[in-house]
Amino acid sequence: MIKTKNRCIKDDFMLSSSELTVNKQNNEPKSLGSQVHVIWDRAKDFNVYDRDGNKWIDMTAGIFTANAGHANENIKKAIKAQVDSDLLFAYQYETEIRDRFVRKLLEISPDYFNKAVILNTGSEATDAMYRILKSWAKENKRKYIICFNGSYHGRVLGSALMCGSKENTMWSGINDDDILFIDFPYNEDDVFDPSLLPPKEMIAAFLLETYQGWGACMYPANYIKKLYDFAKESGALVCFDEIQSGFYRMGELYGYTTYSDNIQPDMISLGKGLSSCLPISAVLGRADIIDLDPTTNLSGTHAGNAICCAAGLANLEFLTDMEFQQGFQKRVAYFEKRCEKLLDLQLVSKVNYKGMVAGIIMESTDVANKVVESCLLNGVLPVCTFRESIKLGPPLTISIDAIQEAFDVIEQAISGVV
Repeated sequence: MIKTKNRCIKDDFMLSSSELTVNKQNNEPKSLGSQVHVIWDRAKDFNVYDRDGNKWIDMTAGIFTANAGHANENIKKAIKAQVDSDLLFAYQYETEIRDRFVRKLLEISPDYFNKAVILNTGSEATDAMYRILKSWAKENKRKYIICFNGSYHGRVLGSALMCGSKENTMWSGINDDDILFIDFPYNEDDVFDPSLLPPKEMIAAFLLETYQGWGACMYPANYIKKLYDFAKESGALVCFDEIQSGFYRMGELYGYTTYSDNIQPDMISLGKGLSSCLPISAVLGRADIIDLDPTTNLSGTHAGNAICCAAGLANLEFLTDMEFQQGFQKRVAYFEKRCEKLLDLQLVSKVNYKGMVAGIIMESTDVANKVVESCLLNGVLPVCTFRESIKLGPPLTISIDAIQEAFDVIEQAISGVV
């Protein structure tokens, strides 16, 4: 049995399917995919518990969502107050809580963003961005949206057209010839090469995932600078998908600012950490872009739901509070230090990290899966990607002693595979 301040794994725990697994396979689509066999019964701050009393240090924040910690007391209080007010749903009618949330979001964001599109999910946010970009391109007599091979922007058709590769939407029989894919710069010395692109006057926009999700792969700083300078010189828009990287996941409010203080995107998409628990997303941008075509439908039945806005507002207030920020920067420094130390291990090829997110690149998928299994059996829950990477992204409230304990387990798991 493992029992520490932050972990508890009982003697009889096994990583095996349960009746819930069987029910899910029988009652829901197989295309949902699989997860590791940990049954979530409750989650609090940076710990996940199953129904048998096993307790893990959560190094996933769900899936980079619970930035303010699971079941954050401030957010719970705001949700309860909203429920007790008897305003749970209001479609697109004006509500005070929606107004307060939107104003807070714009207030904490850079002032070159002056409009917010409020939606439900990250996929909806990038889909809205796609529609806005297509309208802007048509109005400005431009054509191409430049995206990156291997990127991920969501599951609805508009966002799916812009992620992965041209093959990503083969299931639909639909393709957009105006979307072009270029290779992601995985190596530090990779150089942005405009000669691989169409004529610059035909480029409408660049869409960048702030880090490439599968391995937390960051752009080389010089690559980003040259791409941005080229886009601005060409009159093309620059947009960042901040759904995983936003709300201090990379150490700053928005991840793109960690590359350079001089980058001012035209639009960004937000989700996940926007509320730390409930479905709400947003697109931030300039009014002249977002309001270019009034016929573009950017609303939804539940977009701006009162309870979700209450959670989002409490989340933003918590994350931007100075008390949280002071302790957070110390935790970031220690997290990054432990990430760097992983490079000493034999089976680790590379570690991509910034702020409180990391991708540990192993020599094979098999090795990565074995490391994840060992971690789970020893009370640490990492993100299993089912490929050669292991991702880490704990709630930003995680304590330094829990970070230390989690990395000790991860190091032992990697050494154990050797």
